[in-house]
Parts: sequence; C-alpha cells; structure tokens
Amino acid sequence: MCLTTQALYLFLSMMPADRLELTEGRVILRADTRPAHWVYNGEKWCTMAPQIDANYRLKPAA
Repeated sequence: MCLTTQALYLFLSMMPADRLELTEGRVILRADTRPAHWVYNGEKWCTMAPQIDANYRLKPAA
C-alpha cells in the first residue's frame, strides 16, 4: 500500500505522537500488534503492513 506524502501525514496526524518514530525516508508507527514501517520510494510512502497482517491472520494453526 502506498500513499502520497500529504495522505500519509494526514493519517499520522490522527495517531498519538508517542507511537511515531520519524527519520528521513522512514516512518515507524508502533501499532498494538506490531510496528508498521512506511518507506519513501522517491514518489510515495509505502508499507507492507496490510500484506504482513493478512499473512499472519491466514497462517495455519500449529
């Protein structure tokens, strides 16, 4: 999933500041279950969090 800079920062503005780690080219949102990493690819900010969450939920029971 990718967002423009404006869309990402609108989303992040609704998050508690203590859950955010901002560095150049990377944003980490510390969610309740696991951190979501957003990486800037030169045009948009992208994360694999939705795919990772889906894989986790669909993982066969041990």
